[in-house]
Amino acid sequence: MNLIDTAGKIAKKYMTANLAVPLDLRPFYDGGIRRGSDYRYRADMNELFPEAKVGDIAEARCLYIAGNDETIGMTITLFGSAELKLNGQTVFKSNIFNERNNHIDNRVDLSMKKGENLLEFTFKKTALGFGAVFGTWLGKWDYLLMRPDAPTLEGGQYRLNGGPWLPELKEAKISLGEGEYALFMTNTTDGPLMVRSKEFPPEKEEYRNPAGLDDYGPWLGLWPLKNEHGDISDFSQLTENTYWRFKYDKLWLRPYYGRGNFGHWNYPLGVTLYGLLRFGQLTKDEKILSYIKAHAQRCVDTFDYALWDRDHHGGAASLHNLLSGIDSLDDCGSFGSLLEETELSLGIDGRKIDDYISDYIEHRQPRLSSGAFCRQNQLHSFHNETVWLDDLYMSVPFLCRRYKITGEDKYLRDAANQFMQYKELLFMADEELMSHVFDLRHGIKTGVPWGRGNGWTVFSLSELLMFMPEDHELRPELEEFFKTLCRGYFSRQSEDGRWHQVLNAPDSYYETSCTAMFACAFMRGVRMGLLSESYGEAARKAVESIAQNTVDDMGNLYGVCRGSEFAFSADYYKYDLLPRDNDTHGIGIVLLAIYEVLK
Repeated sequence: MNLIDTAGKIAKKYMTANLAVPLDLRPFYDGGIRRGSDYRYRADMNELFPEAKVGDIAEARCLYIAGNDETIGMTITLFGSAELKLNGQTVFKSNIFNERNNHIDNRVDLSMKKGENLLEFTFKKTALGFGAVFGTWLGKWDYLLMRPDAPTLEGGQYRLNGGPWLPELKEAKISLGEGEYALFMTNTTDGPLMVRSKEFPPEKEEYRNPAGLDDYGPWLGLWPLKNEHGDISDFSQLTENTYWRFKYDKLWLRPYYGRGNFGHWNYPLGVTLYGLLRFGQLTKDEKILSYIKAHAQRCVDTFDYALWDRDHHGGAASLHNLLSGIDSLDDCGSFGSLLEETELSLGIDGRKIDDYISDYIEHRQPRLSSGAFCRQNQLHSFHNETVWLDDLYMSVPFLCRRYKITGEDKYLRDAANQFMQYKELLFMADEELMSHVFDLRHGIKTGVPWGRGNGWTVFSLSELLMFMPEDHELRPELEEFFKTLCRGYFSRQSEDGRWHQVLNAPDSYYETSCTAMFACAFMRGVRMGLLSESYGEAARKAVESIAQNTVDDMGNLYGVCRGSEFAFSADYYKYDLLPRDNDTHGIGIVLLAIYEVLK
């Protein structure tokens, strides 16, 4: 079996499915129904219609545009009475109980058809309130709702007692201030030309919108604020302190991610690009390395804008929704580690983001009194008051590279302390495995050794040992813990070569990502002299089984568990937490496993 070919197919499949596309520039109305810092849409009809009386009826309507048939989760937090119709069918109607308990989120699963789906809210004003907040049930998984009259425009329309639909776009009476310039395009004999002017041009047919958004003004539309960089030749590229708006009241030009994962920032992509990077380095494939460099550079280039966007447009940034509103290690550590790796390997300058993440981990990330990372005060309340194995990967690789970049030992010590504290809370000594989660509210571990959670643990520990000096005083204890964990995993490898979704449950399915992580850790342990060659043989067997059983000729990857919640019952992991094709939780780690075996 040719592992290089297998990895090459996986890499090509991912890059083809996630091309390096430009940002998607869209108009944005900064008012009316818009997303707040929880990434849900606020339709407070008392604010929008302060003249409304008890008994009045308001309506709101939005579009959800689905790429395929899918089900999305929505939470609705009531101010008063509400009904929601999806494509003409009632899917939610409030009652006296949830109207009175209007601080409680009401979960609704919405079955969307491919294409446009119309959501229609009807609100009745009561003495308690008027309207609702609605949208994503999980802030980290945000989705857009658009206006039915203008599907490129985020938000919704609303009206009172059957009146006209609002908001109406009105041309703003705005003058250019000091250091501000108009941008417009004009047709010439040589083709379209972008013009930068200290004045707004006259309304002539030959002038048109610079972004090509013809519905929002035939000639002008936008201008940069306090641009000190001269002419802008590529309108899709954001430049420092240069953000654009239309010459309409409250109407801005806003960048959104294009199709696919390119330029996105999230923790599975941190692992995905890490694997692509190592494979690209192994094969000296400049196409792969250029792709990773471009992805990382896009993240760096849009960071300042995302913070500005968050502060000026209601709290829900159109780019970097995780990084601009960090409330967990998931939001920053994994991709932050990848960004550091691109600094070390590809020359990307991500120091501003590095410092931002480091400040969060050191000063704002919740910890127990022992210093152990925990989950508290999160937007996703189900996670609060818990300790997760996953957070070892969401923190330790970043801290290791922070140590390498700065030379400060405190980062290694913090990383080492996490393993010692997590061992106290989550180690299942009789099985030499780790429980996925510790529930602080109940004071107990869940007792389920989820495969990928254990994979995160031992893989992250191998990262720490790779960066930690041989004579470091904390190393011996970490090495012993590493060998203990590897012994527990080694004993549970199947004849097939893979590991199960629940490590001590042979009736659970074979899971690809944990298999790859154990293979990575084993090979590193052999090279560091901590494990015998039998572990290297186990790693090779695991990788060959992945290549044979979970990768097809087109580079599709199978058997990767989707992103998880947690449970005290193994049945959740066996039967509810099922695998997905080409899931980014597995692509990169499989490439890393192949890299480690070939290395």
